[in-house]
Amino acid sequence: MRKWRVTVVASFAVAAAFTLPSAAAEYLLGPQDKIRLKVYEWRASRDVIFEWTALNDDFVVGADGTLFLPFVGQIRAEGAAPGDLARAIGDRLMQHMGLGRQPDVAVEITQYRPFYIVGYVTQPGEFPYRPGLTVLQALGIAGGLRTHEDDIPRLEREVIAGQGDVGLLALTTVTLLARKARLESELAGAEDVTFPADLQDRASNATVAVAMVQERRIFAVRKDAMTTQLRSLRELREFLEKELDSLEQQLIFRDKQIELIQKELAGVSALVQKGLAVAPRELSLEGTVAQMQGDKLAAETSLLRVRQEISKTDIEILNLNNQHANEVAGTLRETQSQLNEVTSKADTAAQLLHETAVTAPALLALKQRSESAKPIFKIVRTTDTGTKELTAAETTPIEPGDTVKIEIPPPQSGLAGLPVEGDLQAGTFPVQGTN
Repeated sequence: MRKWRVTVVASFAVAAAFTLPSAAAEYLLGPQDKIRLKVYEWRASRDVIFEWTALNDDFVVGADGTLFLPFVGQIRAEGAAPGDLARAIGDRLMQHMGLGRQPDVAVEITQYRPFYIVGYVTQPGEFPYRPGLTVLQALGIAGGLRTHEDDIPRLEREVIAGQGDVGLLALTTVTLLARKARLESELAGAEDVTFPADLQDRASNATVAVAMVQERRIFAVRKDAMTTQLRSLRELREFLEKELDSLEQQLIFRDKQIELIQKELAGVSALVQKGLAVAPRELSLEGTVAQMQGDKLAAETSLLRVRQEISKTDIEILNLNNQHANEVAGTLRETQSQLNEVTSKADTAAQLLHETAVTAPALLALKQRSESAKPIFKIVRTTDTGTKELTAAETTPIEPGDTVKIEIPPPQSGLAGLPVEGDLQAGTFPVQGTN
């Protein structure tokens, strides 16, 4: 008999340690509670019921637990039941307004202060409280326990998107490598594009082959255009050199003509002085010499012009080569920068894809293990003495301001048996690299 009594006492002690206050207890107001006042007064002298319209409104309990009411002032509401608060407001009105009796005051709770739920739930956060709310009902309000069913499709989409990103980056890398090879060949003045060994080894791949063919065509077109421009300038220079030779020959011929006419003029001038020749003949020869010297001067001017045009053509050829080299070098630097960036992105994308591919089957295994685990319920409650954490059950009532914590215990065997990198079969989650 004594053993039975001890067991009963111990059972009641345990129940008292973990049982929360009953939901049937009278509700006590607190901060964030929203109340509605209804104040009426019977005035026998007029045989009417007077409504206190200034007080018949909604009010919210402040953070300090008090209410500020017209004709009443500041009054304590925290910790008081609605009926007690109504009597206190009636007493305060009777005192402040000099009434003979208390007016009829009704306090109605229009909105309870919220409670909170966190942890392994679908929608954690803040929710409005209602009397009689239990832990299980709160769990239902938060959408129930969180599952991995939503995570698995998301991971599958991430794997597909990751594969697309890796493939796109690999294609971009091939394109940039082929472009870089073409630019280097242009800069070196080669006759054809010399592709790197890693592209040549994969020439059987359709994507790589197309990229190489396209760059060879671009190389040929640009080379032909450059050759055409240079050929035009060189032909112009050859023409100017021939014109220069012609002018130089003309100058030689002019010099010989002037020399002959000057000799003839000297002979005529001697005869004129002796009276053996007439003066007009001398004047005619002098005019011819002057005209020949003018023609020579014009030819020398043309000669200088042609030499200047040749110099300009040489400068244009040099500028064309320099401009082409600078353009190719700038594009090559830009291509190398893009290639470095794409290579870094490709490495990151491949790592993310690999991690996602490993995580997906791991989550599937964890889901199967966690489905059999029972949730652990706890309530964090703030009291006058501080904050304390209480162990709860599904039927435990909740009070306003409580924070409900829901946890799922980890599998007893931990992550043993989960697939790791070496266990993934090739092709299950293909990661396409750039090589």
